[in-house]
Amino acid sequence: MQKTNFKKFLNSVNNIINPFISDSWNKRSILLISLLFGFYFTNSLLSFLLDKSVNTIFLAILIILIMELSIRSSLISKFSKFSLIIISINNFRIGSTYALILEAYKLGS
Repeated sequence: MQKTNFKKFLNSVNNIINPFISDSWNKRSILLISLLFGFYFTNSLLSFLLDKSVNTIFLAILIILIMELSIRSSLISKFSKFSLIIISINNFRIGSTYALILEAYKLGS
């Protein structure tokens, strides 16, 4: 086949998607559980603390600071860059960010 731009695009998409498909079910299930647990933990924490008389601005700032600290700690850690623990912490952070943004849209702010 000829090397067209579309063929290069398909090869690059294949190189990106192939590691996700070829991983074991054990690794994929741990990563999915960490993503869902991050969403559940943050969503339940926010719904619990919104009922209390806590200032929500400080709560959001605190959650964002915790997320940023997890990013910084994963960058300076001595583990390999693609360690399962580091990736699961990152998935927890992504789920937590999604829950925080979804709660902000629900509240209209």
